[in-house]
Amino acid sequence: MFVMVLWAAWPNAAYSQDGDGELVEARRLRLWSAQTKNPDLVYSTYRRVDSLEGTGPTSWVYEWSQIGQYFADKGEELAASGQKEGARDAFLTASKFFGIARFPAKTLPGQDEAYLRHLQSYRRAGEFFEPKLVVIDIPFDSKSITGYLHLPRTSAKPPLILWNGGIDTWKGDVYDNIRPYVERGFAVLTFDVLGTGENSGWVAKPDSNALHSAVLKFMRTHPAIDGQHIAHVGFSFSGYYAARNSITEDGFFAVIAACGPVHEGWQKIYEGPWEIQEALSAAIHVPRSDRQRVYDTMQGFSLVAQGLLDGPDSVKVPTLIVNGDLDDLAPVSDLRLLAAAGRDTDLWIMGGDEHCFGQYRPIVMPKMADWLWHKYEAGKAAE
Repeated sequence: MFVMVLWAAWPNAAYSQDGDGELVEARRLRLWSAQTKNPDLVYSTYRRVDSLEGTGPTSWVYEWSQIGQYFADKGEELAASGQKEGARDAFLTASKFFGIARFPAKTLPGQDEAYLRHLQSYRRAGEFFEPKLVVIDIPFDSKSITGYLHLPRTSAKPPLILWNGGIDTWKGDVYDNIRPYVERGFAVLTFDVLGTGENSGWVAKPDSNALHSAVLKFMRTHPAIDGQHIAHVGFSFSGYYAARNSITEDGFFAVIAACGPVHEGWQKIYEGPWEIQEALSAAIHVPRSDRQRVYDTMQGFSLVAQGLLDGPDSVKVPTLIVNGDLDDLAPVSDLRLLAAAGRDTDLWIMGGDEHCFGQYRPIVMPKMADWLWHKYEAGKAAE
């Protein structure tokens, strides 16, 4: 087991709308500022919001959707004039603002519509990706789920990453995160874990990584990718599923479990901010007001309680575990517990950072892609 610890500092200041608190965590505004590349617009829009409820002016869904529509209209104008890169970027920005409008779980009035416009904007941007975005329907549970396949600029069949965001970060929210991997030479298939996004009709359960097994089986025969070399990258809530896959699914050549709780985190996760509580409750189909039932349900996600972390040979595939050391949702104790459960694990701890190491991502994401590519090449050399 290799352990790496890095340290940096990021001011923890946040905008307070009324002096009494925040509508969302400060880290959300920082991340949205970085993702949209327009912090002034993020904070000015945030200042106009005075209620999470409602659909009129000054409501959450209205104000963010207005900005999303501006960029969607701009994208259409640029597309009509043949400015492909500008159109792509405008549609991506539109999708991000519509994604904020539906945050955290499309449970409020108007958020379903904002979510549909988010998906439409992302697919519209995908028409200008090089190569173009491929939308795939994958059979599952007598129905199907939708995945977005992002291909690298290569004529060879690339290795594939199955990529999932967290409980409130879904398949159309992660473009900036996956770019270093696509540029490295991976194909990346993003899709929603059960209980979230377009898969919110299913209930999120401890063993919902059955979806990953189904997607893995389906993608093995896809003509555009190297179906014999598939990895899984999961962040936050899906970081848990990545950890579970490292134990129960031996079809992956490697796994990255980023900022995912595996044991003690599940005991604290419902003490987090309201937006995480809301998204979790929506995913497991239990009202947020029924705190005891939600708490009891989340305890069942512990890999220790499930008997899956029972020794140094529990983790069966090469696995990288990453998070900030200030995170209570996926604490360092959980990271070390998972890392100690395998003989080919690496643990990267980002000192002074919060959940999912937002400040380190510009540096660490390419390094994570390099780590995964090294495991891919090592596996091929050993064949």
